[in-house]
Amino acid sequence: MDQRPGVADGLPIPTSMRTTIIMTIAAAALTAGCGGGDSAEATAQATESSTSAAAPESATAAGPSTTDQAMDAATALADLKDAGLPIADSAVITETNDANDLIGRPGQYVSKVAFADSRVGVPIDPAEPGNEGGGSIEVFADGADARVRSDYIQETLESLGPIAGTEYHYLAGPILVRVTGELPPSVAAEYETAVAGLS
Repeated sequence: MDQRPGVADGLPIPTSMRTTIIMTIAAAALTAGCGGGDSAEATAQATESSTSAAAPESATAAGPSTTDQAMDAATALADLKDAGLPIADSAVITETNDANDLIGRPGQYVSKVAFADSRVGVPIDPAEPGNEGGGSIEVFADGADARVRSDYIQETLESLGPIAGTEYHYLAGPILVRVTGELPPSVAAEYETAVAGLS
């Protein structure tokens, strides 16, 4: 049996098939690591919308929280709605529906909610809520954990390239607001302004 890479049972694997296999594995890793519960349809949409610009790096600085007691994600969501953002629907992430299986784990978010922005036009799937409808709010024990999570997601998205899509990240102490890159920068800036009012 030939032991060269790309050769199985003596037959070479075509380059296009190897590329497809690698991209499928990369997309699966992204979905499992930070995707927030993307469905197969949403993953296909992200693949088709690979014309997006590079991952936006417009995250605000994670400063220390003014209090040691952080608000939960549902309260932060209510504040974003009160700021006038067109949030049409939402779903609280629990241990049961957290596709990332991170809620409550050391160094990870202690509360999370996914939301749908009416300008995106993608509804929330309550069984598997993800970011594709607008975004999510993740609340951590402290600002350092929120920053680590944001950096990890942005680095992963950047390493996978346009196929993985993009996100805007806005930090306010222990709160990370992730907004889909499907929204143009001028619209996402509305989230930046609203998140600045959370701290």
